Amino acid sequence: MSDSTATTDAFDIKVEDAGPARKRITITVPAATIEEKKQSSMGNLQAEAVLPGFRKGKAPKHLLERRFGSAMDDETIQTLVREGYGKAAEDNDFVALGDGEIDGGIENLKIEDGKPLTVVVEVDVVPDFELPDFSSFEIVRPLLEVEDEHIDAELGRQCLRAGKAERIEDGFLPTDRMLGSITVDAKGEDEPIFSHDQALVVLPEAGENGQVLGLVIPDMASIFASSKVGDTVTMNASGPDTHEREEFRGKDLTISYTIHLCERINPATQEELIEQFNLGSEDVLREQIRLALEQRRDEEQASVLRQQGLEKIVEAVDFELPEEFSGKQIQQEIDRTRHELMSSGNLDPDEVEVKMAEMRDDTETGIRRRLKAFFIQQRLANHFEVQVNENEINSRIVAVAMQRGLRPEHVRSELAKSGQLHTLGGQVRDDKATDAMVAQMTITDMPVDEWNALHAEGKAPSGAAKKKTSTKKTAKKASSKKAPAKKASSKKASTKKASTKKASTKKASKKKPS
Repeated sequence: MSDSTATTDAFDIKVEDAGPARKRITITVPAATIEEKKQSSMGNLQAEAVLPGFRKGKAPKHLLERRFGSAMDDETIQTLVREGYGKAAEDNDFVALGDGEIDGGIENLKIEDGKPLTVVVEVDVVPDFELPDFSSFEIVRPLLEVEDEHIDAELGRQCLRAGKAERIEDGFLPTDRMLGSITVDAKGEDEPIFSHDQALVVLPEAGENGQVLGLVIPDMASIFASSKVGDTVTMNASGPDTHEREEFRGKDLTISYTIHLCERINPATQEELIEQFNLGSEDVLREQIRLALEQRRDEEQASVLRQQGLEKIVEAVDFELPEEFSGKQIQQEIDRTRHELMSSGNLDPDEVEVKMAEMRDDTETGIRRRLKAFFIQQRLANHFEVQVNENEINSRIVAVAMQRGLRPEHVRSELAKSGQLHTLGGQVRDDKATDAMVAQMTITDMPVDEWNALHAEGKAPSGAAKKKTSTKKTAKKASSKKAPAKKASSKKASTKKASTKKASTKKASKKKPS
């Protein structure tokens, strides 16, 4: 947007570019406007104020000015700045990111009788760009039919979730859970920069990354392999620039972890699982698992299509990001990704935290691409005029609760305490907007084996998530119990199963994912 100047009876407003997606707004308020606003405030004050010796509404103006004049001036300045700022955004068609920075600070602005007031504000704004024709893009939907092997793997996972913990002293294995005290030292610092006496560590599979305090620890299981309860284990890590704890950022860190106790889960038997969830027989148990996996598959298909479609638009649209875009938005994106991983049901909470640790360690390029996608999703939501209602948020909470084996009210309470309910609503809105975009793209179906083979060869479709669109084939331990999906008829299962048997190259132009 080019520079502009606009004059109204109340304000003289000048808007200039101050960098990529950043505006400098100069608001000049005429003396007459200031006086009018002050008189309006004084009239309201006179009507409501009560001073000793005077009835309500009868206090003299000069006494009110003496007592409340400074506060009234501050209130007048805040009101004028807010109105001028809003007028600038409305007339110049930009959406501000945050409240902006007032040159010199609002506390240093003063009203002088008979003189205009000039305020200079710099603010990051949502980048301006045009959306392309969505029908010109093609994306791929991986098809999967839930088989007995998937049910067997999920059954093993459910048995682990319903299992009982036992204390162990040594011989630690993947998925064992430890509780201990931790200290973190940074290179060049004389004292530890962090310490805690109740830190949880979950051992990953052999050779896989683990995480401690959101820091990636390569091949973590081998570090603990020869340890026992009471030992202190030392690990090294690099603090990513996007870590939540500022003292970790960009530092070479040494982590000392003293093991206080360790637990291992003994899986429940199928019979115990059937009894626990009152399912009657193994056939009913397996049928419920099949239905749950088919639902999860459908959700994954939709997610994969969203990711591909969004990546196509990220590549097609070019715009500069705000230079001063704050770490708050980066952290919000990390929180959104955590919730998405948790709600997918494919990863246990401990595995989610490993993924989050890896994400924090991502390159600046990756983070900037996610921020670019963030702005595109905001534009999509406006383009499709997406609205989110309370029922949609509640439905998402129920889905998350089912995946985690928790009661919906417990999940809602967790989200409320962590301030994530707003994030959840934003994710629902973004998903709806991205689904609307995907529905206008050309969708080509592909068998999941072919899809996975392309991933293995590094030839996956642009924007496709690098994960198998299938259920887990190795059982992992989780931190909470999870019940199979509620019982549904075999007829429903057969109908859904049949819906997946599609030709591998059939095009579904402008078709919304199931």
